[in-house]
Formats: sequence, C-alpha cells, structure tokens
Amino acid sequence: MSVYKPKKSRFYQYDFVQKGRRFHGSTGQETRRAAEAVERKFRLDAAEGRLDEPAQLTLDQAAGRYWLEHCRHRGDAAQMKGRIARLLELIPKTMRLAEITTAVVSAAMQKRRSQPFRKSPKKGAKLYMPTNGAVNRDVIQVLRPILNRARVHWEAKGLPEINWKALTLPVPRETIRVYSDAEREDWAAENGPTAALALRLLMRYGLRFGELFFHPHAFEPAGPRLGWYKGRKKDVWHTVPLLTEDADEIAARVGRAVAAGLDTIWYVEEVDSRGNVTLRPLTYYGLQSRLRSSSKRAKIPQGRVIHGARHHAGTTVQRTYKNSKVTQRLLGHLDPRSTDRYIHAMEDEVLAALQEVESSRNSPEPTPHEEPKTKAG
Repeated sequence: MSVYKPKKSRFYQYDFVQKGRRFHGSTGQETRRAAEAVERKFRLDAAEGRLDEPAQLTLDQAAGRYWLEHCRHRGDAAQMKGRIARLLELIPKTMRLAEITTAVVSAAMQKRRSQPFRKSPKKGAKLYMPTNGAVNRDVIQVLRPILNRARVHWEAKGLPEINWKALTLPVPRETIRVYSDAEREDWAAENGPTAALALRLLMRYGLRFGELFFHPHAFEPAGPRLGWYKGRKKDVWHTVPLLTEDADEIAARVGRAVAAGLDTIWYVEEVDSRGNVTLRPLTYYGLQSRLRSSSKRAKIPQGRVIHGARHHAGTTVQRTYKNSKVTQRLLGHLDPRSTDRYIHAMEDEVLAALQEVESSRNSPEPTPHEEPKTKAG
C-alpha cells in the first residue's frame, strides 16, 4: 500500500498508478488501517474504470476545469477566481463531486456564516459578519453552476440531488431609497469638492459606486459623456450623457489627473511646507469612507446610503419622465426586469389618485344636453 501522512495534515493520502495514470488525494482517514481500506477501494474503482467518470473528479479538479472552460474570459473573472478559491476553503478540495450532498453544502454555508470580515484594510478596523446574500453568493452561486456543468456538459452520472431551495438563505427585499431635497443639500454640504462631485454623479446618473472609478480616458468631452464596458463579460459598451456643469468639472479634473500621471479623477490636494501642491489619489475605500462619514454628519438615515443614490436617480427619472426605457438606458440595465423595481407608485402619487377619485365622486352630475328643436318640431 502507498498511503502516507503529510506533516501538515491529520489525514492519510493515497498515491498510486493504474494503467499509466496517476491517482492521488486524501483518504479522509486518520488511521493507517482505515486509509489502506479506502485506498483499496480506489484501486478497485480505478481498475474497473469508475474513476474515469466525471462524478469522480475532485472539487478542485472540477473547479479548475470550470474556470478554464467558462470563467477566465468573463468580465468578472477576478471576482469569480476569488469566490472559487473561497469555496475550496469551505469544502475540502479533495472531495469528489459524487460526495457533495445537501448536508455538505449546508455545512459549508454554516462555516461561511461564521467568518467575519473587515470593510476597511486599516489595522483594527471593525469586524462584520457576512450577510445572507453574501453566503448565498460565495457558496450556492459558485458551487451550483460547477455541478450543473458537470451534469450537463461533462455528462457526470450519479451526482446527488441537492435541495438548493431549502439551502438558500432568505434575503430581505431591497428597499428603494429616495432622498429629499433637504437631505441631498445637507449631505452635499458636509463634503469637500471631491466627494461632493462624486455624490452628485451618483445622485444624478445612478452610477454604481465602483463605476465612479473610471479611467480618465473614459470621459468623452465631445459628447460630453462617460463610457465604459458593462455586463458579466464586459462586452457591452455603456455611455451616460453628462450635463454641462458636470462635464466641465470632470474635464478639469481629467486634465490635472493626466498631467500628474494619475489614472483616476478622485484626488485631493496636499500642500507641503514650501507651498508645493501635490495630488493624492483617493482609493475606493477612501472615497467611500468620506461619503459615509458625511452622510452621518448630515443625519441621513443609515443603511445602504451610497447605493441608495442609484435608487434615487432611477426612481426620480422614472417618476419624472415616466418612460421605463429611459430609466433602463440611464442605469445601464441589460435586463429590463432589473428596471422594474424603479417603476413603482410613490405614496404621494397614491394619495393624489385617491383624492382625484374622491373629487370625481363628489362633483355635481353634468346637466343633460338638449338638442334644439327645429321649426318643424
């Protein structure tokens, strides 16, 4: 037998060659006798060709194949790579696809729920627990497509049926936020010029916060407009027309950024003791922190205050122009169903409709119109 125990593992590993092909991995056993029994089964399965079945791929092998076939050319490839790596930490990478059951997935989700994280890279930053949505994304939304691909494209046989519906954690419906004029003015007043411009772009054009960090070359003064690629594959070119005052301010910032060799327009000025001015670029978290802090000083009800600016833009445009195609175009939704959440009646609109109905009920009945009689009548 060829089982052995690595120094940093409590489980014995197997490693053998059958018909010129190497088979190796964890036995999942802590004693030599039990490990040898597992290895004997693997040798028998290999001799009879059962290990050639895709269902016998380890999760690590299947995830790697899924990455090569499907993920590496996607626009969110870096994000997917991180999620796949996280999944392999939650479920043993040597576990075979045929061994992944509902119980295994449930255990992985419980493990993920217990892993705190920091929103800021600063040392000693506050720890947060992952939301239900984050747990669903990191486990179910990564593992399910891998298993589906194995079943459909690789024709894996005998994969356990997993109750995804029962496993999916409940996620509260997103509340659409609309800021009052007073809230927007108070929030803007609490920001410096850099963060104030960022807030204005979020409120007016419904950008996602990450979309603020466009490259200076994404600004087209001839439009004027901003443009960037959207979609999972980043293959859809999306543009947003700009109002003159915003275009002028962005153009000035682009000019200074290019001259200073920066790839972002989000910077602040720093003056040294000799009066020399340098531009210090703001990071994603730096700008986000400024907007969050200013929202607290402005006494804005907390929650998803920054993403709420996107809600505000979509809802106000829909409410004013009443054209879902315009709203969809502004927000860059590829699926019109994503725009549906912004097509809702506001409370004051419902009240106005009720008042109009009541008014029509109480109005006097119109006097019947009598046709004039003719001479012959």
